[in-house]
Amino acid sequence: MGNPLGVEGVITEKTIKRLAKQSIDFHCHGIGRFDFTDILSLKLQEIEDILVMRKQKVVLTLYLPQPSFESFLELMEIFEQGKKSGKFKQIIGFALEGPLLSSHGGTPEKGVWIPMKQHWKRLAACGKKGLIYVILSPDARCPGSHFYLNLNTQAPTITWITEILLSGGVLPAPGHFAKTDPAASAKELQSIFDVVAAWGQGVIITDHLFNDMPLNFKHAWRNKEEKAQRDQAVKQLNLESWHLGNLEEKLGHIPAVMIKNARKGLVKLCQNFDGEHVDLAIVKKAVELTGVENMLMMTDSIESKRLAGCDLTMREGSTLLYQNTGIVAAGTQGVEKQIQNMVTIGLSPQQIKFITNIVPTDIIAQHARLQKRGSLANELV
Repeated sequence: MGNPLGVEGVITEKTIKRLAKQSIDFHCHGIGRFDFTDILSLKLQEIEDILVMRKQKVVLTLYLPQPSFESFLELMEIFEQGKKSGKFKQIIGFALEGPLLSSHGGTPEKGVWIPMKQHWKRLAACGKKGLIYVILSPDARCPGSHFYLNLNTQAPTITWITEILLSGGVLPAPGHFAKTDPAASAKELQSIFDVVAAWGQGVIITDHLFNDMPLNFKHAWRNKEEKAQRDQAVKQLNLESWHLGNLEEKLGHIPAVMIKNARKGLVKLCQNFDGEHVDLAIVKKAVELTGVENMLMMTDSIESKRLAGCDLTMREGSTLLYQNTGIVAAGTQGVEKQIQNMVTIGLSPQQIKFITNIVPTDIIAQHARLQKRGSLANELV
């Protein structure tokens, strides 16, 4: 990256707005009034119209309650037909968060369940309809997983799931890890990247780096009491000492595996730049370690402040949205604010363009290429 974080001069508000209009939000949970857990209520044309007005491009990231599985497949049919007729230009595609998540995190409980092989095959078939990625937990079978005592022998392995999703051009996006045995979780994570390497047709992505995974450090200071300790705590992290040779020691098993495989060209890491999911000092170091060519932006935002039919709340001094259990459900900061934060940590316009436009655009192009290749293969059979 050369001098990755140094930038001379001031980046103007006009430049920030231009970068925002060129960007793709690769992970967004709510546009306008819509609660993305309520699949039956989604009106794609209304969402598209909002995005057209804002000049925003977004991957709609849905939760998938088991009773809504067929409704989701029908939604994908509607999107495919609309896309073919030129209706949807701002809705880039769809993603799912879950349902195979070892740790709920902010995901509604009804969106977490164990899909069987027939479910995964049908989701893989949605690749040609616009499903770009599925967030899943590689360590679902490991101790500490939400599913550990419930997974039966009929449930498919993570390597089988990875292979079947990739066969449809749908990217497995690892995230939501258990925290009981990080080394075991990291081994399962690496098995996904081994499949991707053998597949040899492109890269996958991750859920947001540092969230919902075991770490060797504190990554965020969110309430008033924590923020009072933040500066001293960041100083004690000694971020200057973090380098590619000590990732496991400093960061932990999971982020180490992610960054190493990103540097190998197998995965692009999603990062939230709102400064509250992950402290910006840590984000700055993560960009330096990973490289802007290996990262993409996600807002994880919900505008309606509702999830799974329940109101989400905000806390004093924070822009995060919380469930009534006190768990962070999502953020509220849009693309412009995230880009402003990128400027704050010293990224240049070209580096910001990589994260917000070039990398996500390349992944969308890869998706289209895989679908075309799949269609040609089907014609030859």
